[in-house]
Amino acid sequence: MKKFKFIIILVSILSMNGLMAQNTDGGATVLLKKVAAQYQAYSSIQFHYTMKTTKEGKTLHTYQGDFALKGSKYKTNFNGQTFFCDGKSIWNYQKSTNEVSIFEYDPEDDENMMNPQLILKNWDKQFRAKLIRDEFINEQPVSLIDLTPKVNQSYYRIRLFINKNNHRIIRIAVYEKDNTIYTYYVEQFKSNVSLSDSYFVFDKSKYPGVEVNDMR
Repeated sequence: MKKFKFIIILVSILSMNGLMAQNTDGGATVLLKKVAAQYQAYSSIQFHYTMKTTKEGKTLHTYQGDFALKGSKYKTNFNGQTFFCDGKSIWNYQKSTNEVSIFEYDPEDDENMMNPQLILKNWDKQFRAKLIRDEFINEQPVSLIDLTPKVNQSYYRIRLFINKNNHRIIRIAVYEKDNTIYTYYVEQFKSNVSLSDSYFVFDKSKYPGVEVNDMR
């Protein structure tokens, strides 16, 4: 769950919060506000992504997954796991064991790393942002912005790759202190997708023989 924490945090921030107006420099504030406005205009978002883990120049793992967000509701699959959240409960389904664990969704629980709302509360107090440079990726103009946590974390930097033409995040890189880098490549992005509320709820009937662990 740790590795997937960051993509939910960042996409949720852009979807539901105004982002920071302080503690930035080099033009980061202006660009982040444009990105936030772009994502806030969407009723929902959905995309495919590839996550690559590297350390000291070597690729350790490569996984793919899908992510959908609608308000405080989200659904994602990642490395044999599927997470459902309807804003009240969280279901963590493990395909390998055909087992699902259910947890109460608590926006006040700071240990709940799948909670997008919690990080939004004091976003501008938790990070400093800086525009590093502009470059071209696949013939598209891209700005690189670094987010640095003010409080000690296992990671020391989150780098955002933002397409300057459409103000979308195309890549997220998380730099851990042990020199591990988790890079997420956002692909097949769709906005304002019609998603029913039931899409974000685990349906036991679709998983014959599933073992249910209700932790609520």
